[in-house]
Amino acid sequence: MSILKNLTLMLMLFFVASCTSSDEKKTKEVVIPKKITFLFITQPHCPACDHLEESMNLPRPKQLLENYFDVKKVYYGEKLPDGIMPPRGTPTVHFLGANDETLLEAMVGQKEEDELMEYLQDALLEFKNTYHVDLQQKNNEQTTHTTTL
Repeated sequence: MSILKNLTLMLMLFFVASCTSSDEKKTKEVVIPKKITFLFITQPHCPACDHLEESMNLPRPKQLLENYFDVKKVYYGEKLPDGIMPPRGTPTVHFLGANDETLLEAMVGQKEEDELMEYLQDALLEFKNTYHVDLQQKNNEQTTHTTTL
């Protein structure tokens, strides 16, 4: 009978020890980036890619991209950050935050100015909701601060 009690006690201790959290678990440090990564997957001789680039250079999108986004162009077939699936077509744009985490669904295909602006605004809003940092307000505060000096 004592062997059964000892065995039961050892099993209980084993299960309790395996269920408790330990300090050995590593937490991934989140470094909030200063800009959203605009990962632009393109390929040569792609009319839709060229059209998207034209839309990106229009005054309103260009201003947002310059101020709040880090535009990274990657050619189809090149290595992508971990967790990013290869696109089915180009252009495809991923909006990435800290540790290359996706902020919202990928933007696929050519976009007119208004459609592109909607994606850019959505990415800014998702960044704000995820990291509790409003890039637009932060930029406005820096601008205000520098003009008062």
